[in-house]
Amino acid sequence: MLTATTTRTASRALKATAGARRGYTTEPLPPVLRRAVLYVPGSNPRMLAKSIASPADSVAYDLEDAVAPSAKPEARRLVAELLDQDRSKLPQGEVVARINAVGTGFEEADLDDILRTRSVQAIMLPKTNEPDHIDWVVSRIRALAPPEKQRGGASPIRIIGMIESAIAMVRIEEIAQAGRGHLDSLLFAAEDYCADVGLARTDSRTELLYPRSKLVTTARAFGLGSIDLVCVNYKDAEVLRLESEEGRRLGFTGKQAIHPNQVDVIQRAYAPSEAAIRKAARVKFSFEYHGAKGTGAYGLDGIMIDAPVYKQALNTLLLAQTAGLDIPTITEKDI
Repeated sequence: MLTATTTRTASRALKATAGARRGYTTEPLPPVLRRAVLYVPGSNPRMLAKSIASPADSVAYDLEDAVAPSAKPEARRLVAELLDQDRSKLPQGEVVARINAVGTGFEEADLDDILRTRSVQAIMLPKTNEPDHIDWVVSRIRALAPPEKQRGGASPIRIIGMIESAIAMVRIEEIAQAGRGHLDSLLFAAEDYCADVGLARTDSRTELLYPRSKLVTTARAFGLGSIDLVCVNYKDAEVLRLESEEGRRLGFTGKQAIHPNQVDVIQRAYAPSEAAIRKAARVKFSFEYHGAKGTGAYGLDGIMIDAPVYKQALNTLLLAQTAGLDIPTITEKDI
């Protein structure tokens, strides 16, 4: 079974590494389980009401693309009223507001209203093209949000930076180091990225392999989560499953959803299977068992086990634990 000591040790190591790379002493925020991030149009009262029962890990109330310019003030009011309720009356998952991009003329009013609400937990920032965009959001958090959510307190307001353009991809390492104590994930917005770069999105998604891998690698290097592209073919569960499993293999920690029916498929794809959890638990136990005897690399089920494989097993077990999945107890007879 994954021990608390092992989890704490791995977590401290990751935080220390990320903190050093960011160049400051504030530890990165603890990870949030964000397998499925469901968008809900902020201007649709019916969908807002239905979102309360959503099982999504994160529910993102959208003030940007899903809302017509003329409807933005009303959407802002509706979302602010919703998020100002007691947390117990909102979705069980993380409560997010996707504001309008910096420079649109809507972003300041969005934050003025949203940050004053009682229950907002994260801000999703579209078109995060430079680190100054993140720093500006942090400045508004510090000016408007309750004190405990301002500077990495018990429940700081998190920021999800949306990478949507060529310039954002070029500056992604700078962006990943902005927003101390608040930025905790990067998100790949494929449709906008394709439009900006001139890519033609295909069913194979090979044209998007580079930017997706670049985002995952950068996010991991700086201790951030990574959220994969939207599956636009929202009525085809098999296409969604394949996309989700591909994103998981690439290293993404979650995926965007544009329809409630997508949530379950995504969540299952981004959680380790029972077989994968058992295998990881056996690797962990056997590695520590052989290590205590002074054994180096060894074989398990015909596969060589060494430190990198052990680290992968720990990652699987940590994900399973975060998702609330059962982790079997392994003994000598199991190896």
